[in-house]
Amino acid sequence: MRLGFVLQQPFYAGIAILSAILFFLVYVYTQVLGNLENVPIWIANISPIHGVLLIIFVALFGITLAYQVFLYQRPKLCSREKRTQATGVHGIGTLGIFLVAQCPACASLGALFLPIGAITFYTQYAAWLNLLSIGLLVFTLHYLGAFQSK
Repeated sequence: MRLGFVLQQPFYAGIAILSAILFFLVYVYTQVLGNLENVPIWIANISPIHGVLLIIFVALFGITLAYQVFLYQRPKLCSREKRTQATGVHGIGTLGIFLVAQCPACASLGALFLPIGAITFYTQYAAWLNLLSIGLLVFTLHYLGAFQSK
């Protein structure tokens, strides 16, 4: 499996871990709309299912980014069109998760940009939208050949 090979290399494992941590920090910052005093409230109010889905998403985000860096450094392994299309799908999943409020007591970044009807939709279907974003990351990895043997 190519993905296992990539993540066994310290450089790419480091990229995966660092990007996952940075994404999580930026995500939490946007969830509390920049008010760091609200982070403990956000953590206390996040439901267990949303917490688990967020951790899965963050881990997959880091893994996908590291795998994409690996492929960009080895252009013969994957065509330019595939890499570009996969980056777009990766970006859609990432943008989608930013608009979902994980904590019912908190506003998300979407509250600043979306109408109230869209925010209500995102709140009502947050778990499903999280699963969709996770699915897009898994699809990106599959599309790029991460689950194929060498």
